[in-house]
Amino acid sequence: MDTLDIKHLKLVRMLSGTGNMTRAAKNLFVTQSALSQQLKEVETRLGTDLFYRTGKKMIPTRAGKVLLARADAIIRQVEEAELDIARMVTGERGELKIGVRCLFCYMWLPRVLGLFQERFPNVDIEIQNALDPEGDLISEAVDIAVSAAEGEDSRIESAPLFEDEVVVVMSADDPMRVKSFMALEDFHGADIIALVDKQAHYFFEGFLRNRDIRPRRYMKIAHPEAMVDLIAAGLGVGILPRWFVQPYLSSKSLCTCSLTPSGKRLTWRASWLSSSRQPPYLKEFIKLMSAHAVL
Repeated sequence: MDTLDIKHLKLVRMLSGTGNMTRAAKNLFVTQSALSQQLKEVETRLGTDLFYRTGKKMIPTRAGKVLLARADAIIRQVEEAELDIARMVTGERGELKIGVRCLFCYMWLPRVLGLFQERFPNVDIEIQNALDPEGDLISEAVDIAVSAAEGEDSRIESAPLFEDEVVVVMSADDPMRVKSFMALEDFHGADIIALVDKQAHYFFEGFLRNRDIRPRRYMKIAHPEAMVDLIAAGLGVGILPRWFVQPYLSSKSLCTCSLTPSGKRLTWRASWLSSSRQPPYLKEFIKLMSAHAVL
């Protein structure tokens, strides 16, 4: 048996409500003969009558009442789905999933979120770590990804947010404190403290491993503030954004130096899937980040 269409369910509901073929046809904007033909199709598919015909009165049979109960629920769910989608398209309601590659971004993110929620109070927000920004965008695990990675997928658009310098952070008692910069070779035999695993650390993978420079120990700590405390205690060196570590320099036993003679700067970007059908609230969030995600 073929599957019933939503129009068949609406037909049953309208006939039950009006009890009259002529009025039902008028309300559904079809001719009476077309409506009669549709009803015949439904009853043929189901193998049973759905209405008793008593003169001009249409009365649901037991089978008709069963279908009517299901039709009401299904039509209501379809109408609610259409309304939810319409609200999402207009920006009245929806969900925004944000993938953040850098934990330091949480320092400015609350300001952006506050402004966003003032404008879109009915949009739900989900924030998660995006270890693979491009992959997470393509799979639609996130709607927006914030990272310093330079993507190559043509399906993804991006906009620069800000630029910062990453510096080497060490204890004020570290013998390396007298250096104005650390060369890559200086990390051989050093203890490194980081926020992510080795394979996810751009500096370890992109600069040290490729040159066979082997630190003595690699320590992962998931919280930036705790990482600063461990560095100040002399347990290793870290590579952090200068703007993040600057406030700690006066209150903790820390010092910094550039990474290589020319220094190392990163540009942080917001990325999203290219589409002309992006909801208005996604575009507005990108604008807010561009304006307020500053150091």
